[in-house]
Amino acid sequence: MSMNAMNRGSKLILLALAMAVLSFFFAWVDAGILSENGFQQQGYIFLVFFVYPVFQVIRRGSIRLLTGYGSAIGGSVSIIAYMISKSGNISGERVNLASTGMYIFLISTFLLIAGIYLSRKEDATSSVTDASPLSK
Repeated sequence: MSMNAMNRGSKLILLALAMAVLSFFFAWVDAGILSENGFQQQGYIFLVFFVYPVFQVIRRGSIRLLTGYGSAIGGSVSIIAYMISKSGNISGERVNLASTGMYIFLISTFLLIAGIYLSRKEDATSSVTDASPLSK
């Protein structure tokens, strides 16, 4: 499957996946002297939210409304909850130790949502066009 044959939504979904994987190489937790990347924080578990949309892109299938948005929004909500869980008290002050990698991953989930939206929109447009007797 060539990149030119893919619609913009599919390309955006694959970009979101690449960005999510790239986020693991950045610090996910940073406490000054202690820092851990996404692999050390087991962030790869969050990739489960990318499985369905990426699978559909690879097999060139259409993305279902609830399954697609459910997985993408689930990824966003989960990473936000994980970021909040990295809050704590240090020397009597409330701090959040979430770092660059988690924010990059969060942005990738927003890109995933946008990619699903575009992919569904382009699928709906092409199916209407394909059904037209004039388009043949």
